[in-house]
Amino acid sequence: MIRYNWSKEISESFGSIMRPVAEIHIKDKNKIWRAVTMYVDSGADVSIIKRSFGELFGHKIKKGKKIRLKGIGSEIAAYIHKMDLLIGKHEIPLDVAIADTDNIPNLLGRKTLFDLFEIRFKNLKKQTHFSKTA
Repeated sequence: MIRYNWSKEISESFGSIMRPVAEIHIKDKNKIWRAVTMYVDSGADVSIIKRSFGELFGHKIKKGKKIRLKGIGSEIAAYIHKMDLLIGKHEIPLDVAIADTDNIPNLLGRKTLFDLFEIRFKNLKKQTHFSKTA
């Protein structure tokens, strides 16, 4: 099992709050693993990273399949790219959307990831647990 401690952050609406984050690694186009902190979001359909991260990792962003993502009150363009992620010691290939903006958080979403791991939000412990499925 992999455990990630939540991060203490400031919310304009609620003051100091704890958010479920995971520090994972993404392999860039030069085969270098890069650490990325992402929110674990069971409401997100797909994992998504900011445009600047996609560029840093060497992706030609608009070469991916274009999709439209809707959130609370807004819609953004993003492009699907195949990436290798390292979660704990588990290397997994995953479709990751690269946003056409930096005005979004990096998210670990449900598509594929939630089939590969049982993910538990431990609210009282302020941790998220990932257990690899069979």
